[in-house]
Amino acid sequence: ATTGPQSRWSAIMRPCRYPDMADNDGKALTYTTPPLSGDIEITGAPVVHVWMVGRTGDLDLFAYLEAVDERGRSSYITEGQLRASRRALAEAPYDNMGLPFHRGFQEDVQPLPEERPVEMVFDLLPTSIRIRRGRRIRLALAGADRDNFETPAVAPPPTIRVLRDARHASFVELPLAAPDPKAD
Repeated sequence: ATTGPQSRWSAIMRPCRYPDMADNDGKALTYTTPPLSGDIEITGAPVVHVWMVGRTGDLDLFAYLEAVDERGRSSYITEGQLRASRRALAEAPYDNMGLPFHRGFQEDVQPLPEERPVEMVFDLLPTSIRIRRGRRIRLALAGADRDNFETPAVAPPPTIRVLRDARHASFVELPLAAPDPKAD
């Protein structure tokens, strides 16, 4: 999976141009809402909560938030990523607006326990976008972004299962702006 070679990660050197993410979505696990019944505005940093069970000591998890139009074209909104062994949450030493904080200290490293559920919680890059009625929202989960990040090769390749049951609810928190009563 990839957001392409002209993403925000190389924007200093060239313009950003995101492709239709549908091809990328074919290489990822996706969750797509039904068509929206009204316009919504996402403003802030979405937060992803993914419960998973793995068969690997470590892995990278990439989450892409997308808007899907009526024709099926999937447009990039924002993304985030987290290495599973760095998933430990900590209190930020500053006001981080209540977003998940990962210190990244060596003593926080935790290998994935084999066949035991773990929760990965991380924020996506902040964004502001209005998504029109009739469009859908998609979350795509992938294990790599080949054009923008180096993911260490793991042998054998990681196998994960995303959990979506009552005890292990995977979900995305969307920071929704209050509707403008004067908007058309």
